[in-house]
Amino acid sequence: MSPIFDRFRSAVRDLRKRKYKASSSQEHCVWKRLPTSAFVNIVAQCTLDDVYSLSLTCHVLHRRIKQNEYSISQQYLRRRKRGRDITAHEEANTSSPGDDLTFISDLFPPPPPQYTDEVTQDDRPEYSFGYLADLTRCWTTCIRLSYHLAAYAVQHHLRTDSVAKVLWSSSKTEKDYVYTKGVSLLQSRILRPVAYLIFFLESYASNPRIPSAKPFQTHHSANIQESILQHTPFNDTEALLSTHHCMHLLCSSVRRMMTPDIPYASTENWVSLLLTMSTLERMVQFFIAAAEDGNEESSASASTTFTWNRRREFLLQMRKDLDEYMALTSDGFSGSLRLRGIWFEAAEKELNRRESLPHISEEPVPILHGSGVMLRCRYCEDER
Repeated sequence: MSPIFDRFRSAVRDLRKRKYKASSSQEHCVWKRLPTSAFVNIVAQCTLDDVYSLSLTCHVLHRRIKQNEYSISQQYLRRRKRGRDITAHEEANTSSPGDDLTFISDLFPPPPPQYTDEVTQDDRPEYSFGYLADLTRCWTTCIRLSYHLAAYAVQHHLRTDSVAKVLWSSSKTEKDYVYTKGVSLLQSRILRPVAYLIFFLESYASNPRIPSAKPFQTHHSANIQESILQHTPFNDTEALLSTHHCMHLLCSSVRRMMTPDIPYASTENWVSLLLTMSTLERMVQFFIAAAEDGNEESSASASTTFTWNRRREFLLQMRKDLDEYMALTSDGFSGSLRLRGIWFEAAEKELNRRESLPHISEEPVPILHGSGVMLRCRYCEDER
């Protein structure tokens, strides 16, 4: 019985293999027969991670996705763009800013085509999965940083503002509502300026005249920064002003968060290091580390002493980054990293050229009973 049973089991196994091969072959035929337009529309509805997973499923899918990468990428972006005629009221009631890539794709359009002697290409921009991944990552950074910056600014306002502090400490109801609404309003105000800051830093870093070792220590630095601020989107003075005020809020917030581990007078150099060694993704990591520490401390008992936390670990890593930076530049720390040399001097010079110094301050973001977070600089004046 045993040899017969073995032959039977082998026959069943062979039959299953033939069925699987037939089924797999039929699936491949379906993907081959599917019209290109339908195939592109189907794949464009997937997330980028799903597109990569599909590409690894079989050779047929991999080949078709690769061949139609331009069309899929273009359709993917088109599906995630809102209509141009959307009203301000409709924009305020959309589900999530992360679902719409209109603004960030206009700010960072796809790169122009690259021509070679061997291949003749048309004038279409280079839509690709790599471009979409960079675009999504950049927009995610904008959303996360604007949220964490807004959350910190609202918390600081409720702790320090003379009006809000008394009302907040005595309030027993609707605290979550007041805080959540304040963060939402402030985030919506600074979301685009944060994206403009990323655009400024990326544009500056990609300039071929900027050495990677000393990005903000070249005699070309000021001229290049001023040139960036004279073009889109900063040729709109309102956009330049809002970004300038957002930069003030960001740097002052990060400097406060670094104390007392770093003396406040020295924090300017450390913020400069953050902006020099990366764009704004490291800022996001720092805000997240500080927020997680705050959540743990608030939930722990008052008698617990926190000798080590994520924020201090982040600052320790920054010290290692500083050592690397000093090794690359072969300069001393003193005077080598100037915060005003990143954005501020160039922005103030450009605003002065446009006769916008001084200027009327922005409306405060309302938080609690008439008090609000101020977005301003030293040249802001209250409207008479």
